[in-house]
Parts: sequence; C-alpha cells; structure tokens
Amino acid sequence: MQHQLLRTIRDEHQSLAAMLDALQIVLARGPGDAPARYFELMASMLVYIKEFSEHVHFPKEVELLFPTVLEVAPDTVRAVARLEKSHRDSVAELYELQTLLAAWQQDGGVSSQHRPAFERAAARVCAGYLEQIRMEEVSILPAAEQLVKDAQWRRLVKLHHEATATGQAGALDADAYELMYNRIALWLTRFLTHKRLAHE
Repeated sequence: MQHQLLRTIRDEHQSLAAMLDALQIVLARGPGDAPARYFELMASMLVYIKEFSEHVHFPKEVELLFPTVLEVAPDTVRAVARLEKSHRDSVAELYELQTLLAAWQQDGGVSSQHRPAFERAAARVCAGYLEQIRMEEVSILPAAEQLVKDAQWRRLVKLHHEATATGQAGALDADAYELMYNRIALWLTRFLTHKRLAHE
C-alpha cells in the first residue's frame, strides 16, 4: 500500500519535473520577439521551483522521510547525504539563476552578454534537479515503500500535521502554490502560442 505522504511526495516530484521540463522548453525557444513575456514567464517559473522546493517539498523529505528511511535502511546513508547536499545546492543555484536572469533583463536585450551565462546555468540546474528527483524515485522512495512500517507512517503523518499547524515543514498555503502553478501553465500556453503564430 502506498501511504498518503509517499503519494504526496511523488505528486510533488511530478509537478516539479513538469515545471523543469517547461523551463527547458522556454529556454530553448528564447525570448524571440516577445522578451517581456519570456522574462515574466521565466522569472515566475524560477520563483515557483525555488519556493515550492524550499518551503513545501524539501522539508517533507529532509525532516520526515529521510531520517525514517535511514532507520530502516542504513545502507541508504550515502544516497541520503548526497540528496541532502543536492537540496541545499539546489536552493542556492536557483537563487543564482534568479540573479542571472535579472542581470540579463536589466541589460536590456536579447543579445545581452548575460544571456549565455544564464542559459548555461539554467540547463545545468535543470539537469541536476531532474537527476535528484530520479535518484529519490529509484533509491529512497522504494525503500520507504517496502521497509517503513505502518506505525512509522502514522508517526510521520502526525509530525507533518503538527508542523502544518505551527507553520513549519512545508506548511505554506498549498492553494497559493496551486494557483501559481496554474497561472504559469496559462502563461506558458500563451507564450508558446505566440511563438507558433509568429512563424506561421
């Protein structure tokens, strides 16, 4: 049986992977003749990925799931240590991406000298983040599903509910993130449609 917390983490992986895939599509398309839309969309995607990861997704894993998996599967210690470092690095790298994007936008043009630096960094961050998700899906979540007992899951759910009640461990308003996600999806459709129509 797949417990609710595990299902939630997998759902969040799908949402984050979809947003990372969308970011790579926008990155490949470039600003073209719609730079204002490009910068608004790219900035919004980076905010979503960074804030949702830092305040909603990562706390569930670092504070709840990973310690429990280590209790039942000590052989995952290296994978967990690598993932915890990857989480910390991801937040810093996403902040750096936001800074690079702002520098490119402020420089005022599609041909800005800041563009290559942003595009290289964005491609690297997306690849690293998707690998992080893949590693969790392959090594950590199966161990949790197979070895964590029902009583431990109940304890994790209780801890998560307590954290939610006190404003910790990813307790920010889920509706606000869903609204942000849906708004970005709409902007993405408009951006891609504009690009397609412009070339017809």
